[in-house]
Amino acid sequence: MSADFRPVMHPAGFDEALARILGEVRTGHYFSMAELLAAPGQDRQLRCSRTALLAQVAAGSNAVDQWVAERPRDPNAIIMAARVAVERACRAAANDVPQAHVLGRRAAELCADAAAISPGDPVPYLGRLALAAGFDERIDGPDSCPVPGPWHAFRDLWRVDPANREGCHRMLSAVGNGSGPSPADTQLFAASIVGSVGLSGLSPLQLLPLYALVVAYEFRKAQRDALAHLMWSTEAARTEMARGWNWFTSTSKDDWLVVDLSHLAHALVAGGRSDLAADVFQALGPYGATKPWGSVSATGDAAEEFVRARTTALSAGGRRREPGRSRSGP
Repeated sequence: MSADFRPVMHPAGFDEALARILGEVRTGHYFSMAELLAAPGQDRQLRCSRTALLAQVAAGSNAVDQWVAERPRDPNAIIMAARVAVERACRAAANDVPQAHVLGRRAAELCADAAAISPGDPVPYLGRLALAAGFDERIDGPDSCPVPGPWHAFRDLWRVDPANREGCHRMLSAVGNGSGPSPADTQLFAASIVGSVGLSGLSPLQLLPLYALVVAYEFRKAQRDALAHLMWSTEAARTEMARGWNWFTSTSKDDWLVVDLSHLAHALVAGGRSDLAADVFQALGPYGATKPWGSVSATGDAAEEFVRARTTALSAGGRRREPGRSRSGP
């Protein structure tokens, strides 16, 4: 354990192939992006996460515009054109740009085109959900989760790809009234997802309630609640830590995202199980995520908070491995 450790907080996380090409996309070149998305062996979660991050980067360049101009029938080019259009429209809406609604309508058309060309691909439906959330479309939810949100778009996505990770996280940040997510509504939504019929114990959505807990913590912290940190010691929090730990011990690196492991590691440290968090930090290797560490840090320094928690956890993990000590879950 080195005192000089600094986490690699790159948005691509474990996806080194994606990380290698983002600079090229940022400078307006699409060739490596086209090759990456055409590569065999990508499951839906990987495809969704890759197109999401590529769109965030490509929205500031003409890489996808070039791709569509040169390969207008390439389904991946059309998918990425929709993703980028959605990203630009949502940024415009967030910044109250006058043309935001025009950009939103065009993005919706491109999502419809992409859905027609690639039936069954969840990415165009993720675009529709992002637009609905970005433009504050809200209707009341079902009896199982009666909170307002962009439910029409979410239901369309669910029919194509039930329990889509990105879709559920987009909904988590969109449910409730007002400009920010509501703690009570996010917790209710997260509970409805993990309680949904047929959700696999191997799904990363098993961690969704830990994200909702961070939303609640941020809210209480903003209210200057000096006891906000105690929420990680509640029975409800321990239940969600146990759920997350069971998911972690039942899955492998192919199932993990850095941000998911970061939320689990944080919950275990905050909940007094730094010894178990040591295993999660070991699984992270050199990687870290700005979330939730920036939110829970007293200074807002995500890397500093990550290193502090990691040091504590690895020390506790070493003691746990001494003879006679057990490795029971939360």
